[in-house]
Amino acid sequence: MYGLKPNVDLRFFVGKELIQVAVGPADVQFHFHERVSLSVQSRIEHISEGVETEWDGDENKPLAAASLLGLISSSVTSVQGDSDGTLSLRFTNGDLLKVFDDSEHYESYQINPGDGKNIIV
Repeated sequence: MYGLKPNVDLRFFVGKELIQVAVGPADVQFHFHERVSLSVQSRIEHISEGVETEWDGDENKPLAAASLLGLISSSVTSVQGDSDGTLSLRFTNGDLLKVFDDSEHYESYQINPGDGKNIIV
């Protein structure tokens, strides 16, 4: 809905180990070391070993988010934010996580860089 500002610095993700994935009926939360977190209410694409799994926030399909558990204990090696609001995180285990800004009426995701200055997309 809001997109990512072109000058947003997302490098704080790099090197952060994912320590928890919390799956709710309509959101997925990712908690990293040093209080960095990502809360998603929109579509997620997870690519692991060539297999693509998508979670779209459908509260009737929470098991679609189960593949995300494979990211736990991996660290972010690279991050990219596109002007359309897509956030891409690559992990040490080779997996790729894409978070999309595709909500027309609500926030798609929120990033807490650990300093309390949230980035809302």
